Amino acid sequence: MGQVIKYDFSSCNEEDDLYEKKLIRIRDEIEDYLKNVSMAEGDELAVALAAGRYGSMKLVQLTGEQSTKKFTDECIKTTLKNRILQ
Repeated sequence: MGQVIKYDFSSCNEEDDLYEKKLIRIRDEIEDYLKNVSMAEGDELAVALAAGRYGSMKLVQLTGEQSTKKFTDECIKTTLKNRILQ
């Protein structure tokens, strides 16, 4: 799932660099956890729906509807571009 998180680091400083690394670490750990739960439960769809619901609801609270829709659209584009669905 690699490059799903995009964050504007155009004015990157050491603090931004550390935050980017934190985002990548958390993303990777959560994706590994979700993959493991999917396998243990034998139900990828249920885990994806739960994770997607939590993520989209929380993002709307934190960043607003438009930003959440833009982020979700970028995730879909990244998935299709990298042929993750195939």
